[in-house]
Amino acid sequence: MSQVNVVEPKPSGGRRLAHIVIAVVIFAVIPALLMAALAGEVGVSALFTGVLLGGTGAKLGGTRRMLYVVPVVGLAAGLGAISAYDWGWVALLAAAGFVAGAGIRFGWLPPLLMVPFAATFVSPASSADDALTWGVIVGLGAVYGILLARRFGAPEVVEGDRLGPPAAATVAIVFAAILGGSAAIGVALSWTEPYWVPEPILILVLYILMGKRDRIRGKAIGTAVGVCAALPVAILAPPAAVLTAIGTVTFVIALLEAKRYWLMYGLYTFSLIILLAAPGQVGFEAEERGVQILVGVGLLVVGLFIVHALGGWLQSRDPQPELAPAN
Repeated sequence: MSQVNVVEPKPSGGRRLAHIVIAVVIFAVIPALLMAALAGEVGVSALFTGVLLGGTGAKLGGTRRMLYVVPVVGLAAGLGAISAYDWGWVALLAAAGFVAGAGIRFGWLPPLLMVPFAATFVSPASSADDALTWGVIVGLGAVYGILLARRFGAPEVVEGDRLGPPAAATVAIVFAAILGGSAAIGVALSWTEPYWVPEPILILVLYILMGKRDRIRGKAIGTAVGVCAALPVAILAPPAAVLTAIGTVTFVIALLEAKRYWLMYGLYTFSLIILLAAPGQVGFEAEERGVQILVGVGLLVVGLFIVHALGGWLQSRDPQPELAPAN
């Protein structure tokens, strides 16, 4: 007796779109509305920050490991909010970098990388209560992000690279130095948004963990291209409405340019400068943003060079095999 294969019809485009809209409403819009009612706009920002950190950490390190890291993420977020952006924030980023870097000793660097992320990208708090609120909501958002990641197939544990004690100590110290140094540069120069200096360090380390080391060069080239493209706009000085339209269209194009990272990041940098610049300040915004990002990229390159040089020296001095990932 022959077997009849039944092929289920593919859902139509309209049906798929309806599924996407329903998912967005359930998983994003409703939680955002609830948080807006409870804590206002800052609460919504903290929630989505936590969701992004929780989901990313769960994808890189596993849902179970990221769940263990959530309390540290919430603490770092709260401390970052109360200390932003002064010398206490600098010390916090250095400490967070050390904690994350030391995680490579046990294969925990990927989820622990969310700790310096949480300390860097914060909404400055005017009181301890506001900082506590920010930290708690970021933590809750991280848990929600972990649940979403698990819902979409993230594994419980993803074993990261593991190094012996001397090499792990080197990674921890260098990571702390470049993160703290990047924050110190922004604070010392009184930049209003000093987090743009450590931003490329954290983003590029994330890409390195994903095996995309070439993004370092792409980010540097893209930043230079975006800054140069913004200079003619600064000279022409079009009205604010035109600037907004140009920045928005360029940002959408950047989202669609995924194959060539340098071009995508160049378009993103250009749109960022245009959208963030005050009227008549496009040139100033381009200069400041370009310097901040390129300084961060440069510090990361120096840090990687130091880690590789010291790692090679340690290996030649005491040749021990690296710890293999656990099964």
